[in-house]
Amino acid sequence: MTHLADKQAAMRDKIAALAERFLQRCAIEMTSGRELLEQLRGGNAGAYKDMEHLAHRMVGTGASLGFQSLSAKAVTVERFAEAQPPTGPPDPEAIERLGEFLSPLESEIALLVQARR
Repeated sequence: MTHLADKQAAMRDKIAALAERFLQRCAIEMTSGRELLEQLRGGNAGAYKDMEHLAHRMVGTGASLGFQSLSAKAVTVERFAEAQPPTGPPDPEAIERLGEFLSPLESEIALLVQARR
């Protein structure tokens, strides 16, 4: 192998490791997402902001690592959470709608984690 080929192989390995850690982090963060949904159901409208931040982290990194479908699902969650009022009692219909957006994101993450095993 040439020196350039060695560098390219090392870079691919690093990117693969980053992608693996990213997906594992996303899987863990989905637990946080479900907890935030429960906080919303309990009346904590501030959890929308936390949900927005959680999804935002997935959007950019997911796209950068080539996980466009994950990123697209995360941006849906991010935008929906961002559009909700941060104070007052959360609207039960909005909470359920957010849960409907969260489920496909969670499924996508699980599929990507499984595919890498």
